[in-house]
Amino acid sequence: MSNSNIISPSYKRPITVALIAQVLIALLTSLNLNGGTMARICGIALVAFWGGVAVLIWRRPHNPSKIDLALIQLGYFLVIGLAWFLVLGIWKMRGV
Repeated sequence: MSNSNIISPSYKRPITVALIAQVLIALLTSLNLNGGTMARICGIALVAFWGGVAVLIWRRPHNPSKIDLALIQLGYFLVIGLAWFLVLGIWKMRGV
């Protein structure tokens, strides 16, 4: 059995930073007393973010660009911002 890496080792630091940020944001939003709205939005953003990360890693498993690594490391905050407007807009249109 070969000892080759499935993905590049350069993915390790951005993924670790993203996981730490997501745990901290999850803890902070779960303490927020707004009926769980922020926690739900951050949960939706979490699923969307990891879907995007899976696509990035799938497309470039061995040679990620600096932009790919930056998007993995800090992209969750961008996805939260986008999800905030999209989710609240959709909920408002549905009357929720």
